[in-house]
Amino acid sequence: MFARPLVAALGAVAVLGVVATPSPVRADDFYADRTVTLLVGFGAGGMYGVYARLMARHLPNHIPGNPTVAVQHMPGQGGAKMANYAYNAAPKDGSYLLELSKDVAVSQKLRPDASKYKADEFSYFGRIYPYSAVLMVWHTAGINTLADARKKEVILASSGKSSHAYMEAKLMEKFGGVKFRIVLGYRGAGDMYKAMEAGEVHARIGAWISLKSVKKDWLDSGQAKVVVQTGLKRAPDLPDTPAILELGRNDEERRMFEFMELGGPVGWGLSAPPGVPSDRKAILEKAMAAMLKDKAFIDEVKKRGAGYQPTSGAEVTAAVEKTLAVPDSLIAKMREVAGF
Repeated sequence: MFARPLVAALGAVAVLGVVATPSPVRADDFYADRTVTLLVGFGAGGMYGVYARLMARHLPNHIPGNPTVAVQHMPGQGGAKMANYAYNAAPKDGSYLLELSKDVAVSQKLRPDASKYKADEFSYFGRIYPYSAVLMVWHTAGINTLADARKKEVILASSGKSSHAYMEAKLMEKFGGVKFRIVLGYRGAGDMYKAMEAGEVHARIGAWISLKSVKKDWLDSGQAKVVVQTGLKRAPDLPDTPAILELGRNDEERRMFEFMELGGPVGWGLSAPPGVPSDRKAILEKAMAAMLKDKAFIDEVKKRGAGYQPTSGAEVTAAVEKTLAVPDSLIAKMREVAGF
């Protein structure tokens, strides 16, 4: 006699269960009235900070719902600290975006124990500008040329052993005869610039565009001397400055230097942790592409003296994959040079 009421009750529970199950949030609604965090693996004083602030201002204009983008700096270990956090702990729902180190794949190959991530599993939405750097030396050090740096010790600021600056310095020391004493632990370009001015260090290896825009007065006054440039060839506006590849004495050494420059095409751009739903990734990729073509964004980039040479997420992904494909035998020799 209780069977029929019991069946009816169970049916009611089942119906209530269906009704109570929340429907998935539509991608177009997800970002409405939301604050999105943009994680940056370096301090605020350099070009990572400049580009992060530019993206935070302009990217929301191209995302449905016009969210707020808040920049959060997480410096340490040459960008690896933030990459590790983003890969392992940050929310994977599209509410956290990333400005990864351009060396995210280079660091993974060189220091796999310290890199708790897989670089090819991040989502890459595009790049604003590629990376090239210079060895810049404070004028009071008395080091004006590469020949000077081979005779006199250069006290170099670096963020950590996962940074390009550390590895490039070790290669220049081993194969180029440059005399470095490397001081680790600086949180970003801003801290390194202050250390140079204060006389704590002589030099840093940092972005050429950063020196030209953030510290243009140093160049104009001669307070900073550009001794060596990175990149695969000499920059048009540094025709007389030796390129780092030129320090290689044979093919193997040149390939080691070349590996360190593979992060250049990754440059400064926008990424996301692995696991973000595909519909939200599509929105972010479309928003990045639209921002890169937005006249207001381009005008502000140029006003800030920052570089503008954009490319797609697919091209950045290809650059990361090319780096990860470098033979382990070459990497083992580089690790030996670095003392890892």
